[in-house]
Amino acid sequence: MSRRFHTLALFAGCLAFAVGCDPNESQPASSPTDAAVILSEPPANALSLTEVKELFGDETETPPTEITLVGKIDAGEFDAFEPDSATFMLSELPDEEHTGGDPNHADNCPFCKRRLANAPKAIVQLVDESGTVRDTSAEKLAGLSKGDVVTVEGTVTYDEGVNLITIQSQRVHAR
Repeated sequence: MSRRFHTLALFAGCLAFAVGCDPNESQPASSPTDAAVILSEPPANALSLTEVKELFGDETETPPTEITLVGKIDAGEFDAFEPDSATFMLSELPDEEHTGGDPNHADNCPFCKRRLANAPKAIVQLVDESGTVRDTSAEKLAGLSKGDVVTVEGTVTYDEGVNLITIQSQRVHAR
């Protein structure tokens, strides 16, 4: 009987432990966006990706180290977001004056297609106060999605060899 009692007590203890445990409790809850990285208003005087490239190509001037740029979150057929890092890719926006506000214009205009194909891409890294890239996806951290138009302000470099702008920013604005 004693053995039966111990087995029953062990079973009851395991059952009580299992019932009291939430299987999702050990996993971190999906965190809401971090308001500290989201700007309520876009920074002024944002440049297109092509305009930033031109600043670095001007041999008469020293390239800037700080800029504000605007672009669309898009990496073509690839994922624009890095999964465990607040890093994402931007593509050039169509020229709004030329498109007349038509969202399909760039798909049908040879001038726009060529301009967008030759435009640089930009890698945006959302960093903390110490300059370290945050380790949460920008999708979760700032609530961003593919196709969002964003404005960022920060420290910039340009690699002409691969036609790539890299900008580190603490905050982002999405339209």
